[in-house]
Amino acid sequence: MALRPTIGALAASCMLCAGSAIALDIDFEGNLELELRSFPKEARHAEMEDNFIAIAGEVELGLFSPSGRHAVIVKPFARYDNHDHERSHADLREAKYRYVNGPFEATIGADKEFWGVTEFLHLVDIINQTDNVESTDGEQKLGQPMVKFSYASRYGTLTAYALPFFRIRQYIDPKKGRPNGGFIVDDNTTLFESGEGRRTDDYALRYQNNFGPFDIGLSWFDGTARDPQLLVPFPPEASGLANGLPMLQAHYAYLTQAGLDVQATLGPWLLKLEATQASENRYLPDPDFADRPSARMAQEEADIFRATGGFEYTFYNLFDSGTDLGLVAEYMYDERKQDAPHPFGNDMGLGLRWTANDPQSTAILVGGLIDFDMDSSSISLEAERRLGHSFKAMLEARFIDKVGESDDGQEDAFAAALADEDSIRFRLAYYF
Repeated sequence: MALRPTIGALAASCMLCAGSAIALDIDFEGNLELELRSFPKEARHAEMEDNFIAIAGEVELGLFSPSGRHAVIVKPFARYDNHDHERSHADLREAKYRYVNGPFEATIGADKEFWGVTEFLHLVDIINQTDNVESTDGEQKLGQPMVKFSYASRYGTLTAYALPFFRIRQYIDPKKGRPNGGFIVDDNTTLFESGEGRRTDDYALRYQNNFGPFDIGLSWFDGTARDPQLLVPFPPEASGLANGLPMLQAHYAYLTQAGLDVQATLGPWLLKLEATQASENRYLPDPDFADRPSARMAQEEADIFRATGGFEYTFYNLFDSGTDLGLVAEYMYDERKQDAPHPFGNDMGLGLRWTANDPQSTAILVGGLIDFDMDSSSISLEAERRLGHSFKAMLEARFIDKVGESDDGQEDAFAAALADEDSIRFRLAYYF
């Protein structure tokens, strides 16, 4: 992403207005990271790489007034990848002015907002676009330009968002990048239902409160969907520069979505639920392209209910060892089941989280996904440990354990597309 001068100018002007220049509290911190990624299985095309080296960095500069009412925070991020030019990118994760006065808070600029409580799938989290080239787990987000107003009282916290600019989802290098799902997406062919392109008048509302052990969030979003529908263009295209893979168009529909997230804390138990009811127009399946949606088909309004929920139970001080072991189980549901454009229509996620509670903050998370409709499964491992005072080592591994099929013999297209894209990722970060 190009760092847009409008955001920089906005942050600079807010800085000048942020109160007295006589004294400011200044915070500066950041990290530099070396990343190694390896894909042990043979790629679907000879030109695709198996091993990648990348470097990344993120810094945060915070200027705070002595009263605590005014703050300017800038957090740029950048990565360089030796093979995947799409992963070589920069982003302003945050570039904002914040004003706080008692129960009232206002923010203007680029920021990140996280909504939700579950581990495996975040349904209600819709403000920021996913930084799709950073990681396949969807946890990394792009900075979102916004104006935010929040008011807190004993009746809860109400927040309103105006979102004037849209961030499209990025995809890996079509020629050398991995993991590759067997297609490419050309940003130059992106379609928007709203007709406004990237300049939008999206808005969102969120209410949060707690009632005893229950933390509850209610949300409403009205604007451009963050998840695109991938379409077969008409006429269909294939790019020789992308190993002959089919080229798809990303279509961003106009979306309205109501969301609910609830977490109950009951001693060692955490009970979690997220649910959404959304409405958007989607292109219909094209029988000439194996029932994949195509740009020549008509659109149909779809009302979609999705939910995910489960529990986390923690064994504290396991066997008097000083360590903790958490068990996580969550079910994921989409009323479209096998027709859903993602692999979470009728699935279960299971996980074990072990924390050593040592000075090095050692932690290991093992997870698995089971598709009940397709009988497919996948496994993931995440581990991290501090090295000394300034370094941190992180390891991730993701594997497709089984490519299943439905009762009528239809192969799991999502699992099959990634069957040869198992990956191992190691990162070493220096914090300052």
